[in-house]
Amino acid sequence: MGVILTAAWRSRAWPLWTRYAGATALSLLGFFVQLALRQEIPPHFFLLSLPATLFSAVLFGGNPATWSIALSAGSTGYFLLEPQGFAIGDRIDAMALVLFIATALLLVFVVDELFQELRRTGHAAATARDELGRLGEAGRLKDLLLQEMSHRTKNDLQFLSSMLQIEGRALEEGRGRASLLAAASRMTVVGRVHSLLQHSGSDRVEMQPLFDELCADLRISLIGLRPIALRAEVTTGLLPLDAARSIALIVNELVTNALKHAFPEDRSGTVTVRLTREAGALRLLVMDDGVGHPAATTSPGTGFGQKLVRSLAQQLGGALTIEAGSAGTRCELRFPSPT
Repeated sequence: MGVILTAAWRSRAWPLWTRYAGATALSLLGFFVQLALRQEIPPHFFLLSLPATLFSAVLFGGNPATWSIALSAGSTGYFLLEPQGFAIGDRIDAMALVLFIATALLLVFVVDELFQELRRTGHAAATARDELGRLGEAGRLKDLLLQEMSHRTKNDLQFLSSMLQIEGRALEEGRGRASLLAAASRMTVVGRVHSLLQHSGSDRVEMQPLFDELCADLRISLIGLRPIALRAEVTTGLLPLDAARSIALIVNELVTNALKHAFPEDRSGTVTVRLTREAGALRLLVMDDGVGHPAATTSPGTGFGQKLVRSLAQQLGGALTIEAGSAGTRCELRFPSPT
């Protein structure tokens, strides 16, 4: 069937006279075969004229096929039906001729409609392919723009963070210095998120690399040679940009708080960061085995870090609980899994 349809699409594109010639050849072929078999097949059956009409309709289109009907009916009626000529004497022959013409015309109409529908379907499929191609190109352009935007945002945040760190280190010890350095740290965190967003090529961020990079930064800036282990465990995968940014800032604040207050006088210990998925929700846990002093539950200075963590937790739709005791501090945040 595929071969016939392929041939039909080609032959229907031929010049009109060629298609009429083809329909004429098929009609005459059917007539001569029927003429040769007229002793075995009654002429009024028109059995060999219908295939000629069918193939003319398929290969050459409606108008040549209609010409094939007229040629087949005329030649059979003139030469094969009694008496010879167009004066048909038998009522059955006349009815058979009328039935043939009606059946053949219906056949031509159905075949032509099928080809028209195939043509419309082909055009629709081609349009759909073009549209999919445009959508794919738009998607690739969107990804490129997103990566470029993330790259620019990351560079801008790194620049601002560096400027704040320089300004902060130039100040004497006090609230202003601590505030500038804390702001620089938060910008670095947001820059980390955009850096991973750029590498992922989508609008979602892989959380395990993000936690690994955050912990690496905190080890360098706050642990150094102190005997403190910082561990990150993540069992969830990609999260949307807004959620990933909020979680990263919360982790930065809580871990910074623990490293500054939970291990005084070079005390050894462990800080664990864990992000898991539980029954459609996410659970963020930051805990240490330090001194558990109440000061561990607040940020230094004006307490802006504590307010920031509470605000980000509310934005995520969760609630933060902090438990500080002699065995250390445990901060837990549960919130709905972002879509």
